[in-house]
Amino acid sequence: FFFSSNLPPSQLARDLGVSQKQLSISSVPDFAAFLCWDALISLCLLLFLAFSLISRPSCIRSFARSHPLAAICLVSSAASVSHPCACFAGDRHEWMEALQTATRLPARGSQKRSDSLLLLHPSSTNKRGLLELRGYKGRVLVSLAGSKVRLCKTEQDYNAGLAIAEVELTAANIRDVDRKGFEVNTPFKNFCFVAESEQEKEEWIEAVQESIAETLYDYEVAEKIWFNEANRSCADCHAADPEWASVNLGVVICKKCAGQHRSLGPSLSKVRSLKLDSSIWSNELVELFLEVGNRNANSFWAANLPLEEDLYSGASAEQRATFIRRKYRERKYRRVLEGFQDLEQLNQALCEAVESADVLQTMALVFSGADVMCATGDPTYSTPYLLAQRAGQKLQMEFLHQNKLSDFPSLEPWSDNASLSDASLFMDGFLYISSGLGRATPERRGRDDMTRRWCTLEGGFLSYYESERSPSTLNNELLVSGRAVFTVELYLQTERLLTVGAETQETQHDWIQALTKCFVPAKVEGFVRKDSELIGRLHYKEGHDLYHWRLGWFMLEGSALHFSPGEEEGEEEVLQLKQLQELSKHITSCTAAVIFLSRTCCCGGTLKMDFTLWRSAITLAAGTDGKALSDQQLTKNGVPIIVDSCIAFVTQYGLCQEGVYQRPGDPDRVALLLEEFTADARNVKLREKEHQLEDVTDTLKSFLSQAEDALLTKELYPYWVSALDEKDENRRVKKYSTFIENLPKINRSTLEALLQHLYRIQQCSHLNRMPSEKLASVFSSCLFQTQGQTPQEISVVRDLINNYVTIFSVSPANRLYFAAVPECSTRVGRYSRHRNCSLATHSATFSTFTALARG
Repeated sequence: FFFSSNLPPSQLARDLGVSQKQLSISSVPDFAAFLCWDALISLCLLLFLAFSLISRPSCIRSFARSHPLAAICLVSSAASVSHPCACFAGDRHEWMEALQTATRLPARGSQKRSDSLLLLHPSSTNKRGLLELRGYKGRVLVSLAGSKVRLCKTEQDYNAGLAIAEVELTAANIRDVDRKGFEVNTPFKNFCFVAESEQEKEEWIEAVQESIAETLYDYEVAEKIWFNEANRSCADCHAADPEWASVNLGVVICKKCAGQHRSLGPSLSKVRSLKLDSSIWSNELVELFLEVGNRNANSFWAANLPLEEDLYSGASAEQRATFIRRKYRERKYRRVLEGFQDLEQLNQALCEAVESADVLQTMALVFSGADVMCATGDPTYSTPYLLAQRAGQKLQMEFLHQNKLSDFPSLEPWSDNASLSDASLFMDGFLYISSGLGRATPERRGRDDMTRRWCTLEGGFLSYYESERSPSTLNNELLVSGRAVFTVELYLQTERLLTVGAETQETQHDWIQALTKCFVPAKVEGFVRKDSELIGRLHYKEGHDLYHWRLGWFMLEGSALHFSPGEEEGEEEVLQLKQLQELSKHITSCTAAVIFLSRTCCCGGTLKMDFTLWRSAITLAAGTDGKALSDQQLTKNGVPIIVDSCIAFVTQYGLCQEGVYQRPGDPDRVALLLEEFTADARNVKLREKEHQLEDVTDTLKSFLSQAEDALLTKELYPYWVSALDEKDENRRVKKYSTFIENLPKINRSTLEALLQHLYRIQQCSHLNRMPSEKLASVFSSCLFQTQGQTPQEISVVRDLINNYVTIFSVSPANRLYFAAVPECSTRVGRYSRHRNCSLATHSATFSTFTALARG
C-alpha cells in the first residue's frame, strides 16, 4: 500500500488513523528501513506457515473449522466453472467432510440464539426427494437440511457432495404457484419446483416454511417454560417438546394441536409461539406457566377424560379437531365445581380467589363461567383485576389480563347456557364434499368421489371451498341423514343433494348435531341429541282429523318414528314401525305423496325427493332386517307376525287334528314359506286351500329354532334346568316366573303367546292326542335351541305349559274360557262325526263354540 500509494500525506495519515506528524514520511531512510524490517518479518511468517501446513495437515482442518465457510461451494476439479473456486489436493473425502461440517455452522450476528442452545436443539427440518425444476431439463434431487436447500443432478452427486446450486433460506420465502407447483424466492434468484402430487407439494411447503422459521427461532423462552417437566409434553396429544402455548388457557401444546386451537377462535384460545413471539413473553407470563404447568391445567380440563378417548401424538387432524373442540369448547371432560347455585356465586368466589396465591382455583372459576369483568361491589377496586393488584398477586393479574376478552359461558346444570346450541353454534374442520342431484333413494356413498375441503358452520350457513380459489356457500334446509360410512346427506329445497363425509364416526356425529341445530326449532331439539338416522319436516294428518294437513317434524331412530307438531301445541309421539298393520302409498297432484302408517296416521311431502327418501327409510325400518326376534315385523302385542299367523292357522284348522305338530311337512314348501315371511310378513296370508297344516307347524318350529337367540335365552339355560332341583311344583313355578321377568320384552310376549296356544292344544288332547308331555318333547329343542331332546328340557317346557295360567296370572274371565275349551271341542267332535263334516267345517264350528264360550 505504501509503495503504490499516490495519496497526499494528510489523506494517508487519516486512512491509517495517525497524525501527519507521526507518519514522518519526509524521512526517506527511516521509512525505507521500516519497509525492509516489515518485509523480513512477513517472509518469516510465511515460511513458518508453509512448514506447518506441510508437516501437519491436521492444522488445515482445525483452521478451516475456525472460519465461516458458508460461501464455499464444492465442485469437481475437472468441472468447468465460470466463477472463482478453490481446488484442494490430498485426501478428498477428508477435506469434504471437514468443509461440509464447517459450512453447516450458522453465521454469527444474524442469529439470536446462543451456540449452546443451537447444539441442544438441532434443526428438525430435513427432507429429500426428486422435484422438477422449471427451466432445467429433467428432475433434480432436492435436499433440505437446516436452513439450506441443495440441488443435485443425481443421487451419486449428492453422496459425493456435488451440487448444482445451494440456496440459503435465511432471507427466503415460499409461495404456492399452482396445484403441484411452488416457488422459493431468495434475494438473488427464484426457484420454481413441481412435485408429483398435491400432497407432496404440501409436504415440501410445510418443510421449507419450518426451515425458514428455524432461522428466526429463539429458544430462550422455550427453555424457561420447559423447566417445568410437565410442559415438556403437549397438554393434548402428549407429543415431546411442544413449541406453542395457549396463553389464556395456560397449556403448552405442539404445532399440530396449535392449528386446531386457532380454530377455536381467540375468545377461547390465544395461541402463541415459544420461539417466535418472544416479545409477548413477559417475566410474569413465564412465571405463570411455570406455576401452572400442563399437569395442573389438565387437572381441570381433563379431570373426567376416559382413557379410550385420550388423544395420542399420531392422531389425524380430524381426531385432533374433535378432541380439542370437546375438551375446550364443549368442556366435556372438565372438573365440575360443586357448591355453586348460580353465576353470582361463581363471581363472588372469583373475587375472593384473586386476592390469594391460588391461581389454579381462579382458573377453574373462570373456565367454569365466572365473569372476569364482574362487579366486585367496591367502587375503588371495581374488577377482580384491581383486587388482585391491591393484594399484590402478580400471577393473578397476568392470568386475568390474558383472559379479559375470553368467553367461557357457564355450563352448570342451573345455567340457561347448558343446552347443546351454545356448544354447537360454530364448527369448522376438514370434511369430504360431494354435491349433485339427489337420487330417488339414499345409497351408501364412499369417499372416492369426494373432495377434502375446509368447512365452516356459522350463523346457519355451511361454507366450504368448491375449489382452491373460490368459496361456495350453502343454506342448510330440510333433511339430514347419517350413514354407516361416516357421511351426512343434506337434502335442500332445490332438490339438490349435498353429501358431506367425515373421517371418524365421532366427527360425523358432532357435525350431524351441529347441522340439524341450524334448522330444527328449539321445541324439538331433543331430536338432535338422539342417534337419529333421518330428521326432517313433513306434512301429516292423523286419527281424529284426517281432513286437514299439518306441518310437523319427524325423526327416524332405528324402527321408531318420532314426530312432533314443532311450533304448534302438542306433545311428541312415537310410532313403532315394526308394529305397523299397513304401509301403503298414494301419489297425489303437485308431486305430493302420502305414506299411510297403519290406518290412523299418514305423512306427505311437498317434494318428490322428500317422499322417496322417507318412504324408502320407513319401509326399510318397518321390514324384517335380521333373524333376531326384535328384527321381525310385529303385531300390536309385540309378537312376531310369523308366530302369530302360524298360531292362528293351527288354532283354526288343527286344534282337534290328531298328532298336530308331530307330522312332518314338505321341506321345500316350508323353506318357501319362511322366505315369504322374511320378505314381508304383513302380506303373507295363510289359507286352508293354499297351505298344508303340516307345512305351517314346521314353519313355526323352524323359525323358533333358527332365530338369532333362543326364546328362553341361552344365558338362562342353567337356571331353567337347576329349577328342577326344587321338588315342590309351586316353588318351581315361582322360579319360572322370575326367569320370565328377566327375559327381553319381545321374548316374554312371544313366549306368552306360544304357551297360551300350547295350553289350548293340550286342553284338547282327548281329540288331538297331544298332551303336554308330547308338546314339550316337540318344542323343547326349539325353545332352548339345543341338539336333540333331554329329559330336563322336556320337564321344564312341560311345567311351563301346564302352569301357563299361574305363571302369566291369567284373569278369572279368561280362565273360564280355557275351562270351556275342552267341553266345546268335545261337542264339536261329536257334531262332526255325526254329520261327517270336513276339517274346515269342524274348525269353523269350533270357532263358533269358542266365541260363545269367550262371551
